This record gives sequence, C-alpha cells and structure tokens, in this order.
Amino acid sequence: MRRSDIVGDCPHPRGRARASVVLGLATLLGLACRPDDPPADKPVPPDSPASTLTVYRFARVVTAPHQVVEGGAVVVDGKRFHGVLAAGEALPAGAEIVDYTRYTAIPGLIDAHTHITFCWDPAWGERAPHDPFQIAQSKAQLQPLVAANARTLLSLGVTTIRDLGSDNMLDLETGRKIEAGELVGPRIFGAGDGVWSSRLAPKESNRPGQADGPEQIAATVRREIDAGVHVVKLWASTGSDDDLTGERTYSYEEIKAAVDVAHARGIPVAVHDTLGVVTDDIVRAGADSVEHPRHLSPETLAAMRERGVAYVPTIHHNHYYRDNIERFGFSPDKRAAFDAFIADNVATARAAHAAGVAIVMGSDAVYTAFDQSTRELDVFVRDVGMTPMEALATATTNAAKLLRIDDRLGAIRPAYLADFVVLDGDLSQIDHIHNVVAVVKEGAVVFEKSAASN
Repeated sequence: MRRSDIVGDCPHPRGRARASVVLGLATLLGLACRPDDPPADKPVPPDSPASTLTVYRFARVVTAPHQVVEGGAVVVDGKRFHGVLAAGEALPAGAEIVDYTRYTAIPGLIDAHTHITFCWDPAWGERAPHDPFQIAQSKAQLQPLVAANARTLLSLGVTTIRDLGSDNMLDLETGRKIEAGELVGPRIFGAGDGVWSSRLAPKESNRPGQADGPEQIAATVRREIDAGVHVVKLWASTGSDDDLTGERTYSYEEIKAAVDVAHARGIPVAVHDTLGVVTDDIVRAGADSVEHPRHLSPETLAAMRERGVAYVPTIHHNHYYRDNIERFGFSPDKRAAFDAFIADNVATARAAHAAGVAIVMGSDAVYTAFDQSTRELDVFVRDVGMTPMEALATATTNAAKLLRIDDRLGAIRPAYLADFVVLDGDLSQIDHIHNVVAVVKEGAVVFEKSAASN
C-alpha cells in the first residue's frame, strides 16, 4: 500500500446519520464517530436479500467538472460509490433511498494548501502571532482548535486537505486520529515539519526540518518520509504573513536534491516561492507544484504546462491578511502592499489559466481563516475569469491529480471513495458552492446543516 492510500475512517452507521436530519453540527459530529453506537439499519423483511446499497436521489449529479447527470441518483455501497443512475433508471431492489431531489451533488472538495495546526485563540492575547511556529502553546492547548478547524473544513464540503507545514508533526498525528475515527475531519495528506533553510531562521533555533546544502536536505527529506509525510514541502524563498518578499533561500541543486529523494520514494513535492523568482529552477528540478508565486513569465508558464507542474496561487489568503491588519498588528501601510500583491497574483493566475497550466485550489488557511477556505473559488471566477465548472475542477480533478489520488478521489465514479457534497443550487453561480446542505465522506454523513441554520 502506498502512503497516499491512507484515508479517514469514520465508522458511523449510515442509517443513524441520515435520521439526524435536523440535528446541529456539534450533535451530529458527536454521533458521527462513536464506534460503539448500535446499528440502526432498517429491518429486512423475511426472505428478502439484505442490501448494502444506499441511493441518494438528486436534481442533478455533477460527477466531475462539466459532467452533469440531470435528475440523477448516486448509489453508495459502504465506503465507495457503486454507480450513478440516470433520470428514470430503475433503482436497485432493497436499497435504502435518501431524497435529496431538491439539491445538487458534487464530489468532495480538496483544499491543496492548508496549515490546519496553525491555530490562534484570542484568549491567548490581543493580537495573533506573526510566526505560527513561535506560538508558545502546548499541544494540549492546540489540539481542540485543530479539531475545530477540521470540523469547519468539513462544513464547507472539504473532505481532503494537503497540509503544507506543521510544528512537531501535529498534522500527521491529527490525520491518524481522523483515520482511526477518534476525530471527525477531512483526510490529511501532511507535510510534517517541511524543509527550510537557515536563511529563514537562526541555526540555533533547532526547529525540525531546517537543512542547508544538498546532502543535508536529502537526509532531512528521508527523515520526513520515514516519519510518514505524504508530501514534501520545501520553502525556496522568503515571504509569509506581512513579509511579501521572495528572496531565494534554496539553489537549484538543493531543490533537485529534495525532489530526487522524494520522487524515488513515490512522494510528491510542493515548493514555496512567494514572488516567482525561483520557479524556473523549481520546474526544472521536477517538483509537482509551486505555491503562491506573484509573477510568472510566459516562458515559465509554458514550461509548467509542458512538465505538468501545478500552480497553487493562494490568492484569497492575502485578502484575509489585508482585512485583518489591525488584528495582526501589521503596519497600516501594508494594506497597499497586500493590494498590489493580490493584483499581481490575480494577473498571474489569469495568464496561467489562459496558458493551460493546471491550477489547483489552496486556501493557505491559518488561524481564524478556516471558515473562508473555499472563498478562493470565488476569486477564480470573479477575478481570474474561470467558469464555475472550471473553478470546481481546481478543487476536485486537478487537485486529486496533484495529490496522486485521482484513482479514488476527486470525482463521483464507481469504486471511488464515496465523498460528495449536497448543495442548494445548480452551480450556475459559484456562490452556490457555499450553500452546503450536507457532506458525506466515505459513505458516512459527517456534516448536515441544522434546521435552525436554514
């Protein structure tokens, strides 16, 4: 089994979850992962074969971007999709029927750039920290906030995340708890500590992941993979929070050393490059994605398309910082700097989209921004010029391909894991993607909007 085969496992009986139609989120999630709950399936009449199938009937089923079955139904068998039925097609005998005929089904969403363990509680002080690695809080204090972030992501329809940097491997620990049913949340493809240069922090800081030079970087990547990471994250430039610089921190040789070791072990590589000054070397080294770049030339975009390097712009992330300047204690003149960065980021994303580069949705959510995680899709439609279906692709098929899980996630297809989102709306407008009625992960209802929220 490849490491990327690790998925969450929430052993909630389907019947009990669907019966809780009007329960609030907290109550539902409390039910959703109690393995001791008794079975609640409907009794089977004598002499009738028991069916393991559940049929969800919809106004429309978006099986993948640009693929819509009007009046379709989704058939689930345990944790996986059994198939999709066309309008009027006979339902399987003995199957349990769930009526969502007012709504639309889409595949579970994938957020390809999060920091789920970068948490902040206002009770800790008036201002959020500039450096998430410098939060002097214990794991016991962080864990409830991490769990809350996980639940928030599910409520938005995000059933899978790629977490690109955590302190002390807390993202991997959280992912294992979700897999074991101890927590409810999206499956996590984590990068652990990541790999970063001493140019980003003093060598005496002794933070895990610090490495300089090809040999040390290769050794650090091996250690990260042995610890269980699903993706290697490399910081190849400066730039984070209100630091909008993008000075090089790694050479081509250093990036190539990380990529070669990771790919030899079947692990993809994501590389941070705030301005785009390192992206040519990132592409030449064979990395799988570049995160954030503000400027990319036509030649660089052509090389990315040719080599299949994905672009994760994280545009809305800077909206969050700009709109919370006072809360973070940033200098007031940073507002104009954020606006300029956002404008350049949008222009680059527009050029990348026109050039046919694979764009992937990543929120770069930190602190209190997890409830905004899918707002990047609004930016893609409103500012970058995508259609709603093209935006959906960035958080489904494109993202699944980047994470190397497109053989089992990112679409509603037979034998794929049964992740789907129930929406109030037809996705003719991107706003509809925020009208989440329910979320199913591996055949279990993990979020359902309460009646009080309607």
